[in-house]
Amino acid sequence: MSLRVAARIARRELRGGLTGFRVFLACLIIGVAAIAAVGSVRQSINLGLQQEGATLLGGDAELELTYRVASDEERAWIARNATQSTELIDFRSMAVFGPAGAEERSLTQVKAVDAAYPLLGDVILEPVMPLDQALSGQDGTPGAVLDPVLIERLGMQVGDRFNLGATEFIISAALVREPDAAGGFDFGPRSIVLSNDLADSGLLQPGTLFETEYKMLLPPDADLDALEAEVEGDFTGVRWRDRRNGTPGVSRFVDRLGSFLVLVGLAGLAVGGVGISAAVTAYLDRKTEVIATLKTLGADSRTIFQTYFIQISVLTLVGLVVGLALGAVIPLLIAPILEARLPVPAAFGLHPGPLFEAALYGALAALIFTLWPLARVENVRAATLFRDGGGPGKGLPRLLWVVVTAVLFGILVMSAAALSGLWQLTFGAAFGLSVAFVLLVLAAAGVRKLARRVARTKTMRGRSASRLALGSVGGPSGEATSVVLSLGLGLTVLAAVGQIDANLKNAIANDLPERAPSFFMVDIQPDQIDGFRDRLNANPAVSGVESAPMLRGIVTQINGQPAEEVGGDHWVLRGDRGITYGLE
Repeated sequence: MSLRVAARIARRELRGGLTGFRVFLACLIIGVAAIAAVGSVRQSINLGLQQEGATLLGGDAELELTYRVASDEERAWIARNATQSTELIDFRSMAVFGPAGAEERSLTQVKAVDAAYPLLGDVILEPVMPLDQALSGQDGTPGAVLDPVLIERLGMQVGDRFNLGATEFIISAALVREPDAAGGFDFGPRSIVLSNDLADSGLLQPGTLFETEYKMLLPPDADLDALEAEVEGDFTGVRWRDRRNGTPGVSRFVDRLGSFLVLVGLAGLAVGGVGISAAVTAYLDRKTEVIATLKTLGADSRTIFQTYFIQISVLTLVGLVVGLALGAVIPLLIAPILEARLPVPAAFGLHPGPLFEAALYGALAALIFTLWPLARVENVRAATLFRDGGGPGKGLPRLLWVVVTAVLFGILVMSAAALSGLWQLTFGAAFGLSVAFVLLVLAAAGVRKLARRVARTKTMRGRSASRLALGSVGGPSGEATSVVLSLGLGLTVLAAVGQIDANLKNAIANDLPERAPSFFMVDIQPDQIDGFRDRLNANPAVSGVESAPMLRGIVTQINGQPAEEVGGDHWVLRGDRGITYGLE
């Protein structure tokens, strides 16, 4: 019966409008909208990567080999399982342009392709022409397409001739876009040539650092899991990727960045939660006489709690709906701008997952920050009608509500950790905010105590305005705690983000030497190093040369233990790494 009565009283109270709840709604709407918008953008990018995974990869699946081409057995497997395939050889080289003795050189990432490339997507060239036409060359000279940055760096134009190794090429067009380049890391601007045209270049030989990729189109009913297991079980040194995650590096970056921004949004929601709590407390303070009157008329504490809980629940629902609507619509409105600037595809739309996540965070935050002041309505006595009892904000609620608040906070933290996947960062952020919250509450108590003491000193005699101000700050019904918490938590979040940004910049700046090398050369063979040094030493513009021998190897052990047991799935343990060494 008490719930029905509470609902009736709450409905009548809500007829008075949103007076006193504008701050409550503003804090909730902004926090939920920010989290929903960030999550929707992240989901849009991930969905775009999934939908265009095959195009970004350049095929339904890919086999990648290091420092070798596929064996006859591996080629037979590709021919048996793929409807179409193409072979790409990727390596670094120096593009050389200009007359002998005055050459200009620049590092370039060469992609040597066959006639079947690309299987999916289009290579966009300027001037517009098919890739096979551009690579066919002119007058017996093989053709090449180059990144515009490389063309400008060497002072070349379309139609000029340059060298890769011992082979001369003619620039047929500038490379505007290649379909399978998203998420890759290159040491230099891209050049694309035919593999057959490199046969006499002297670039692909034992000791050359190169990677070979075999991109495949598979039958519609192909079992990707079974094919991956077959490759890993039958072949050695072969890495498998497929359309389900064509750009794992980009996906990981988007997920981590989106999760970090969501955590920042949660921190902002915590700051807004102080405003929510203050708004609810102020509203209930104004309702003290109403609560006392209801108790005089026989209403018990449960009915009164339910009355105001229903009111705040309805307003919370309104705030969540408006915040989710804004969070869903804002990404759609700015979608054209984002799509024009994003280097990867994005499928913008209404995504339920991020909206549910934002609604969960908003509802939990609203509960956490309103339950405490709501629970203290039990402290209001009917005698408040006849004397000033200090309102419901005075004193602590029952232990039950303290425990419920702590449980809700734990649920919020666990939900954020599970949904973001950043357990350590989430727990660290939650611990930091909790410590800041406690310290700020203590600071607010200290400010109130100090204000009361100063107000009673002889110095304040005759200064009525100052004494009234200090008395208000130190009084039991003052807003010192709310103000200190709001400003303190806001500044804490801003300072933390600023410190992270400054630390990242300092880490980059400190790692850079005061005098950095102007050029660096790689892949110099042992029989080339003496001639390389002689040529540099004879150049008056060169002030110093440093070199180090390098081997390519796989990390198998760390401190005598298997590397996988120590480092897990760390990126350093995936594939081979360049290892320098010195002789004593």
